[in-house]
Amino acid sequence: MSTGDTFEEGAAGLSARERVFAQVGGTGEGRRSLVAVLLALAAFGMVLSTSAWQVTAESTAVPMLRAAIASLTDIDAFIAEHGAELREEAARTEGSLEPAGYALPVVLEAQEVRTATDGDLRAMLLDRSAALVYAEGLGAFDRTGDQRIDRLSLVGLLELGAGQLSGPLHTRAGVAAATLAVATALLGALLASLSEGWSRMRAPAAAMALGGVGAAAVSFAFWAAAGQVGGSDPFVADLRTIAQAGFAAGTRNGAFVAGAGLAAVVASWVLEYAERRTFAGEETGGADGFRAGYADEERDAG
Repeated sequence: MSTGDTFEEGAAGLSARERVFAQVGGTGEGRRSLVAVLLALAAFGMVLSTSAWQVTAESTAVPMLRAAIASLTDIDAFIAEHGAELREEAARTEGSLEPAGYALPVVLEAQEVRTATDGDLRAMLLDRSAALVYAEGLGAFDRTGDQRIDRLSLVGLLELGAGQLSGPLHTRAGVAAATLAVATALLGALLASLSEGWSRMRAPAAAMALGGVGAAAVSFAFWAAAGQVGGSDPFVADLRTIAQAGFAAGTRNGAFVAGAGLAAVVASWVLEYAERRTFAGEETGGADGFRAGYADEERDAG
């Protein structure tokens, strides 16, 4: 009898799926590993893009932009020097006016400027400045279109930090987060279909946990590095706060995904253990019943 005949006879009692895996088991394991890696990467990207989407939401970004713009423009000095001039110009003007010498092309209503205190002027300028930068990004500071920013300067830090808190980035991050969430779900389902038993729950959960751990670790590393930028310079403090807020969101979301994945892994182990104990008890009970019945038959026969 040939080896092929032996295999065919042994496989006769197997289902079609079991026969396929028996013949290409090595290839199937490779597919599972590949899908698991892709799932971990998708979860990693989903966490980071979701964090960016959360941080760049208008309700979160605008207050941080106000603080950064206040530092960058030295708005208190500007108002102390030009506040009285603004009120005088507003008294001679109807409609709107643009504060001369201010870093951003914001527009104020003359009527509201006429009776505004320095605190009111500060609030108006910061509100309009933050809204403008959120809508246009750091390009709002470029009045001529020829601005070149040194990334090693404080303005460069704003470009890397506060300049990213914009509506366009919020939209792009949302699209990326949604796309990666769908990819994560599909890859998780695919990995589950390629697995067996409780591994259908455990394998996707472990891959997602790995992606969450990676996102949390990378975000935390950048958070720690951002904390070292600028030292004790108060001028950079607000920019540093913005950068760390974004990285903290990545750390928090990554830890949440990792924790949920690990909880699912532990749950699968517990359920699998409970299932084995249950089946073991049933088998033991069945064997004891069989032995007891056999003993009764022998006694009756004797």
